[in-house]
This record gives sequence, C-alpha cells and structure tokens, in this order.
Amino acid sequence: MSAEIRPAMGWKQVLVLANSEVELLITLDVGPRVISYRRHGGLNVFKTFDDQLGKSGEADWQIRGGHRLWIAPETTSSYFPDNQPVSFTIMGENHVCLRTPAEAESGIEKEIEIILDETTSSVALNHSITAARTMSSGIAPWGLTVFKPGGKAVIPMPPRSLHPNDLPLTEKDASRNADLDLLPNRNMSLWAYTELSDPRFNWCEDRLEISQDANKPSTKLGFLHQMQTAHYEVDGYRFSKTIDYRQDATYPDGNCNLEIFTDGTMLELESLGPLVTLNKGERIVHTENWSLNRI
Repeated sequence: MSAEIRPAMGWKQVLVLANSEVELLITLDVGPRVISYRRHGGLNVFKTFDDQLGKSGEADWQIRGGHRLWIAPETTSSYFPDNQPVSFTIMGENHVCLRTPAEAESGIEKEIEIILDETTSSVALNHSITAARTMSSGIAPWGLTVFKPGGKAVIPMPPRSLHPNDLPLTEKDASRNADLDLLPNRNMSLWAYTELSDPRFNWCEDRLEISQDANKPSTKLGFLHQMQTAHYEVDGYRFSKTIDYRQDATYPDGNCNLEIFTDGTMLELESLGPLVTLNKGERIVHTENWSLNRI
C-alpha cells in the first residue's frame, strides 16, 4: 500500500493511491477528480481530454475526464467550475478525503472520501454534499465516471417472469405474490435526444448493452436500477460500479439512480442519490463501490 503526492498528467500535485493490484490518480490542483484507475501493467480505463490536463484556473467548467461529483437535477449550476486546488486529508496509505469550499451559485460544499482496499481492486467512494445555506428545492449527489471510447456499458436487468395468466397450471400456486407479478419491475427515463432504435442499444434477455461509437451523436438513458451494479467493458477489462437502491426514496430525472450518457468521445456511468431538501448545515452521503478486473 502507498499514498504519495507527485507530479502527473501535467499537474504539480496528484495523489497516487496504490496497492499490489491497482493504482488511482486523484487531482489536487483542480477538482477533485479521480483522473485515472488502472491495474498494474494495464491502461487507464477512464477517458481524459488531453488539451485540459495539467491546467487550472479556467473561468468555465472543464470536463477533463475521470470521475467527479455533481449535483442533480442538472442545471446551469451543475457546471460550476471546479478549477481550483482542493483541500485534502490523507487518512492513511489507502484513505483520503477531499473537500471543496461552498459553491457560490448552489451553496453546496462537496466532499469525496476514497478508500482503496488493501489487497484487491475494490474502491469505496463516499460522496457528500453539505448545505452552506437552506435549500429551496430537492437536490441529489451525482457521481459521474467518464470512460475511454471503444467499449460498452453492461446494465443487468431484473429477472423476467410470465404474467400470472400465462403460468402452467402446475405453477399457479396460491402462495405466489400475484400483486407483484402484475406490477412493473423496472422503469426507464428518456431524453429528447434519445432514439430507441439507436444501434448502440442491444436489448438482451438479462441485460442492456450500450456501445460507445465514435461516429454517433449524444444519447442518454436512465433507470431505477434495482440490480445496483453496472459495468463498462473496454480493452479486456471490466469496470464495475455498485450503487445504492432505496425503495422508499425518490430519485431525480423521473426516479433514476443510474444513468448512461455517451457521445462520440466517451461513455459515462452516472449514479444518483435520493432527492433531499437540505437545511443549512445538513448533508447527504452517496456511496459507490468500484472494482476493475480482467474479463
């Protein structure tokens, strides 16, 4: 295990967390962003925008690449520039906490706590948003991970079952919960630029695959994802992101806790926490768990 600060990707200060399996690069001069995640001997699975690396202090928001914390629902304030140095505390060889001051537009302070497992590729990320003033409407933490092109997202789907009327007589058991069999077990949100016949979508029995294509325009899908885990496969590696699902919660964007966005340059796996209206000083925490393994 090791945690060290060194120059990387053009920045003077990048925190490197590493164990025997993987390495994380986390920006300290801007962000915070987890700008690289790779297995030793492998390539970074995150997309980075080379013309934005090593820079800071820009007036406008920069995508840069990697993983970031935003606030949902998406508005102009989501694009508040995170182009200044971040405060950070190294808690141990595998543990760091990164913080930003309150954003002028949203009145939100952001924090990402990152814990790398001692022996495996597993990473826990606790995303916190704290209200520096009382909020007038519901907001949610939003974790966005930008992946390199040429791969595909794999979204597991809940098991499909027959309508109760279509079950064989031998399976029509009074003990079955017929009410659940009559209710939907998944939902989906569509954006104005989403085309359901898009050839990047591969609708399978137990999963949805969404391919990144350099020659296609932007598209997006959102889900209330009860299966909780989503993947991105590229260059022989599978990145997995596990998120929370709360049946009693209301999520943004038509009740979505998982969203997938892709364009000609990259693909994003995005997780969202529940909508909450925070009073001054209150905060909400949203957790993602990552792993990265060879396929």
